Amino acid sequence: MDAPSSDALFTRRFWLACAVHFCGGMGISFYILFPLFVRHLGGTEVTIGLYAGLTGAAAVLARIPVGRFLDTLGRRRVLLSAGFLHVAAWLGFLAFKSISVGSAALVVAYGLAAGSLFATYFTYASDIIPLTRRSEGFAMFGIWGMLPNGLGPWIGEKLIAHAGFQAYFLVAASFALLSLGLSVFLPETAHRGGGPAGTVEGDATFRSRELLVLLGGAFTFGLAVESVFVFLAPFSYAFGHGSVGFFFMTYACTAAAIRVVSGRLPDRLGLRRVLIPALLVYSVGVAAIPYGDRPLWAALAVLCGAAHGYAFPILNALVVAQVPGTYRGRAVSWLTAMFDLGHTIGNPVLGVVAHALSYRAMYRASGTVLLVTTILLWWQRPKPDVGRP
Repeated sequence: MDAPSSDALFTRRFWLACAVHFCGGMGISFYILFPLFVRHLGGTEVTIGLYAGLTGAAAVLARIPVGRFLDTLGRRRVLLSAGFLHVAAWLGFLAFKSISVGSAALVVAYGLAAGSLFATYFTYASDIIPLTRRSEGFAMFGIWGMLPNGLGPWIGEKLIAHAGFQAYFLVAASFALLSLGLSVFLPETAHRGGGPAGTVEGDATFRSRELLVLLGGAFTFGLAVESVFVFLAPFSYAFGHGSVGFFFMTYACTAAAIRVVSGRLPDRLGLRRVLIPALLVYSVGVAAIPYGDRPLWAALAVLCGAAHGYAFPILNALVVAQVPGTYRGRAVSWLTAMFDLGHTIGNPVLGVVAHALSYRAMYRASGTVLLVTTILLWWQRPKPDVGRP
C-alpha cells in the first residue's frame, strides 16, 4: 500500500480502521467495570490494584516483541493474532469463579491482548494519516477508542444489574469478535522488511532525548488516567455516589466533541501550545475528584475529557515525528507501553494508598505527579518534525 500522498484523511481505509478500533475498544472498555467483579468475589482495593497491575504489566511486556513484529511481520498479522486472544480472554472470564492463580492467568492473557491491540491500532493509523494532519488524524481516529469508554461502562452497568456478570462477559466477547472479523478486511500497510510503504530502509536515527521526555509524559498521564478509570467505580460505590456511567459517558462525549470541533487546532497553533495546558487541566481535575459530589463530577468529567481529547493524539503525533518510518511500529509501541506502564506501576501503589490512607490522598498524589511531569515537558520543549517520512 502507498503511504498517504495528499492531505486526504477521511478515506475508506481510514473509516474501516476506525470501525475495527471502535469494536475492539468496546470490548476493552468493559474492563473498566471489572473491579466490581473482583469486589463481588471478595477482593479489596489492594486486590483491585493488584489485578489491574497484572493487566498493565502484561500489556507493557507485550510491547517488547509486538513493536518489532509490527515493523517486521506487518501490522495485519499482529492485529489478527491479538484480536483472537482478546476474544479468548473474555470467553475465559466466564469460568472466573474465585480469586486464584487461574484467574490471574486470565487477567494476564487479557492484558497481552489489550496491550498488543492498543499499539497496533495506532501504528496502523500512523501509516494512513497524512503527515500534515497528524494531530487531527490521531484525534479523529482516537474518537473511536474514546467513545467506548463512555458506552462500555454504561452498557456494562445495565447488563450487570439486570442480567449478571455472565451476560456482561458475553457481550464484551461479542464486541471483540466483531472487531476481529472486521480486521480481516484491512489491507497491510507495511513492507515485508519493516516500516510503512514509502520509507527509507536503514534509516535508524532518531531524537532519543526528545523521545524519552515524551515517553515520560505518557507514563504519568497514563497513571493519572488509570486513577480515574480503575478507582472511580469502587470509590463511588463505597461512598454512596452510585453509578459512574454518567461520568464516563460525559468524559467520552466531551473528548469526542473536542476532537470533532477543533481537531485541527493543535496542528495550526502548535502541538506543545495545546499539550501543556491540556495536561495541566487534567492534573487539576484528577486531584479534585474526591472533593466533590455527583453534580461537580459532571464538570470534572468535561474538563478531564477535554484535556484527554487533546493530550493523547498530540503525544502520538510528537512521538511519531521523532523517529524514521522503519521504527514507527516500535515508537508507537513504546508510547502505548509507557502509557500502560503508568497503569502497571500506579495501580498497586494507588490501591495501597487508597486502602491505607484515603481516596483523597490517592487522587491528590496522582494529580501532583502529572503536574510535575507537565512542568518538565514544558521546560524540555520536544519539537515535531513533520518532514520525516
